[in-house]
Amino acid sequence: MTEQSAATTLPTLLVVDDQPLNIQVLVHIFGTDHHVLTATSGAQALSMCVDQLPDLILLDVMMPEMSGHEVCRRLKADSRTKDIPIIFITVHDDPDEEAACLRLGAVDFIPQPVNAAVVRARVQTHLQLRQAIHQVWELAFHDALTGLPNRRLLNDRLAQAMAASQRSRSFGALMFLDLDNFKQVNDLHGHDVGDLLLLEAAARLTQCVREVDTVARFGGDEFVVLVSQLAQDADDSRARATTVAEKIRTAMSRSFVLSTNSKTPLQVEHRCTVSLGISLFLGRGSSSNDVIKWADAAMYEAKAAGRNTIRFARDQSALK
Repeated sequence: MTEQSAATTLPTLLVVDDQPLNIQVLVHIFGTDHHVLTATSGAQALSMCVDQLPDLILLDVMMPEMSGHEVCRRLKADSRTKDIPIIFITVHDDPDEEAACLRLGAVDFIPQPVNAAVVRARVQTHLQLRQAIHQVWELAFHDALTGLPNRRLLNDRLAQAMAASQRSRSFGALMFLDLDNFKQVNDLHGHDVGDLLLLEAAARLTQCVREVDTVARFGGDEFVVLVSQLAQDADDSRARATTVAEKIRTAMSRSFVLSTNSKTPLQVEHRCTVSLGISLFLGRGSSSNDVIKWADAAMYEAKAAGRNTIRFARDQSALK
């Protein structure tokens, strides 16, 4: 393992202090088993937090130009950094100061000079708590098999996309797709092979869209693709949505080669097409449930038309 790859597996700490000696002490304590970043000013710390997204911040209270209080306040006001745990480290061992730091959103308060064993134990506790919270969040908002967003997270992403569409007056599209004849795979080869097909389908779908788009597993063999910011013109948006949908349909029509790792290894080649329904949306003129319902209905029209095809929703009064 290279030094760079090893660093990426270690927890990343950001030490913020205007005194180099204080930074050296903390780097010495954590440097062997943590990836330690350092900043000597509040402005530098804010920039590094956005760029690096550390796992935890050790922050001095008293700094020139921008105090630790202000750094904490700005980090908690930014959606990108608000969940990073902050531990204040300061020479002021005062209950009122500690209370003020905790009210700002800090998770801990450690007076200087620090005890190496104590500061390591506290940092470890908060890193473990952060990891536990992340695991709970993953379970609550992601599909256990594929790791894709589940319905709950999809609804949140769709609400955000509709709000962004309202501001920009640009159309978005929700694509509801179903794997054609998926039941045959489970019936002929078992659920282990069916799960492998779902995993491979999820990977192919993700490769067909931009990083800013969302691929979600809706349930069973149904997936949803949310594409935002298409165009301000309805016809252009429809054309761009069709391009994405055709890319998905083509990718999914290629044969899947699925290999199990069971005691009796099995390799299955399966051709799986998709039926795909598309619902365009513009702003908040309709509810998210309606957008999903229209795309779902269009998907069933695609199935009725012979499968392996695309249909746009017909009942979209909000776009008229």
